[in-house]
Amino acid sequence: MATYIVRAGDTLLRIAKHFGMSLEELLRMNPQISDPDRIRRGEPLNVPDSQESAPPAPPVPAGSPDAPWYEVAMQEMAIGVDEIPGPEDNPRIVAYHQSTTLEADDDETPWCSSFVNWCVQRAGVQGTRSALARSWLSWGQELTAPRRGCIVVLRRGSNAQQGHVGFYHDDAGDRILVLGGNQGNRVNISSFPKDRVLGYRWSR
Repeated sequence: MATYIVRAGDTLLRIAKHFGMSLEELLRMNPQISDPDRIRRGEPLNVPDSQESAPPAPPVPAGSPDAPWYEVAMQEMAIGVDEIPGPEDNPRIVAYHQSTTLEADDDETPWCSSFVNWCVQRAGVQGTRSALARSWLSWGQELTAPRRGCIVVLRRGSNAQQGHVGFYHDDAGDRILVLGGNQGNRVNISSFPKDRVLGYRWSR
């Protein structure tokens, strides 16, 4: 058995595929993981002995002029934005909040919609200016099928007011990969069940 250190942008599914195993097998090797969608950069994982190096970082798509906000999000993930434990707040996350009318001044307030708003606005497109994830269900136009970089809105819990929002990254069978903020308290690519999807949206 070997040890792998989680890096920015990693997902358990991507790590499992790299080492030639299923997500379930990787989870069995790592019983300390209670939530497969919440892994942190720097966290050690048990992996099979292998001559291979760590999986390569997720590629930044070359030239995506139709989804410039997605490239902004990829750049944020590359620099490794995450919450700071304790009373200190990450100023980058506070900056994300300023793109919404809530304008929260800490990194504990849920910030997935703030992150999406910030990325969209940095790309020169008007966002929702709302800190509510489900506000994106009325943004732009609905897509019948996802495309890389589109905004995906997911349900969270049984409360109709709660949700999660990020950018669609890829298909993973019965799950999708989402690039978003406040995923395990950081910007990363995480997997979510497809039955949680409420809608895919694209700028008009």
